[in-house]
Amino acid sequence: MKSCGVSLTAAARSLGVAAANDEEKMASGKATEIEEDFPKLTAQEKESLVGFDSSLFGFRGLQEDGARTKALLLKAVSCYDSLILKAEGKVDPDVFCQLGHFNLLLEDYPKALSAYQRYFSLQSDYWKNAAFLYGLGMVYFYYNAFQW
Repeated sequence: MKSCGVSLTAAARSLGVAAANDEEKMASGKATEIEEDFPKLTAQEKESLVGFDSSLFGFRGLQEDGARTKALLLKAVSCYDSLILKAEGKVDPDVFCQLGHFNLLLEDYPKALSAYQRYFSLQSDYWKNAAFLYGLGMVYFYYNAFQW
């Protein structure tokens, strides 16, 4: 079974043209105010996000650095949201899966459900992804939607 462990770098590579256009804008110094407002993840932050998926649900608060982890997850959600906005509909489904994991870990159930449903509709072999199924099940459990 595979996981949705898509890194921010891989997500940016999957966006292709949109990422290239953004780099050209940044290089020429013509970035808009909106683009400048989006947070950027450092290499160390990207490295620490690799292992985050829905299987950690419920354990984030038990960690010693719970506040730091929450801040990192909030920053990652902002970065992924900005990637999705910049992609204009050409997003790798694994980005939505990872975004669902991050929102689930932050206990933002409506956003987690939305991201998981987008992954579900875009990925034909979603049933091979155990972390996705667990995360979606946890969101459904939260909403008492047992028939789903």
